[in-house]
Amino acid sequence: MSVTLTENRRAARHRRALGYWAVLLSLTLSLWVGSQVVPHDWVHRPALFVHLASVIVGLGSAVLLEMSGLLWMLRRTQLEDLRRVERTVSALAWLGIAGLLFSGAFLQPDLTNPLTDLKMLAVLVAAMNGVAMTRLTAELRRLPARVRFSMLPGRMRLWCVWSAVVSQAGWWTAVLIGMLNTASG
Repeated sequence: MSVTLTENRRAARHRRALGYWAVLLSLTLSLWVGSQVVPHDWVHRPALFVHLASVIVGLGSAVLLEMSGLLWMLRRTQLEDLRRVERTVSALAWLGIAGLLFSGAFLQPDLTNPLTDLKMLAVLVAAMNGVAMTRLTAELRRLPARVRFSMLPGRMRLWCVWSAVVSQAGWWTAVLIGMLNTASG
């Protein structure tokens, strides 16, 4: 018995809703732990290492994915190349987000600092965009492997560009504010 496209889309919507909730709950838990728990001094350095490694893994994955999308847009590669990169790096991007939320809880974020709040918002935006991009990638999977970016409907091209811009803005905002907070602290 085959599953219809409508049923597949309904299941994907359900998974995305669960993804949005998982991101919100994870961020909330991370912030709560960070505001309630005072970790021992010996926990700070390993947590900072995990945090920085998570930034490298997550941001690197996002940059690689968006760069691959840009190359497809500029006709340097094909959609199948972008799909291959997406399959490879999406788990790494999520590993980066998870590592940031876990390790950040043990770095005692100063939630009274507006820059920290902005950083947390940037992480939330990047993660929520990651969940939202699962719909875009599903739509791109339905297209022929050799379709050109310019052949897509205008709305889908805008969706691709917007998703990439939001991703990069979220990641780079979090990185820059994290750097500023560390330098001033």
